[in-house]
Amino acid sequence: MEPLFDRGWKLCFPHGGVMEFRSADDLAGVQHTQGSLDHERELTTLDARWYLWGGPAGPRWYATASSNTPVPLVTAITTAVSDPAPLPRWKDAMPRSLRETAQLTPVTPPRPPAPTPLDVQRNTARVGRSPVLGTVSIPRWSTTSRPPALPPARTGPRR
Repeated sequence: MEPLFDRGWKLCFPHGGVMEFRSADDLAGVQHTQGSLDHERELTTLDARWYLWGGPAGPRWYATASSNTPVPLVTAITTAVSDPAPLPRWKDAMPRSLRETAQLTPVTPPRPPAPTPLDVQRNTARVGRSPVLGTVSIPRWSTTSRPPALPPARTGPRR
């Protein structure tokens, strides 16, 4: 739980036996239920040892982890969830309610690197030479079928 404290998450106790960490903006949380739990209920309901959630009230994402989930895995998940680094998202794929609370920044791909003197020299050398291979015809496959072949025409009298 150190990553959560280090990143400014608040500790609270919403109800008996449950310890909850909330992000500073209240848009994410991690709940840890203490005491004994029914293993079958942990796997079939939201009553699990660990309950992680994110998003504004309403359409939130969530994840659960049972008592049998290794603690290093839960630590890795909480570290990732609490990481403040921005994540790439497709704007149109986000629900409208999340777009209103997210801080969106357009991402442009990096420009290609400037050519080095060696690149310029190679390109200049290539321009002076004729291409090794000329234009070649590449056979294409067709998915259409040909009409059936007609039998050869008979010549001569019929019987």
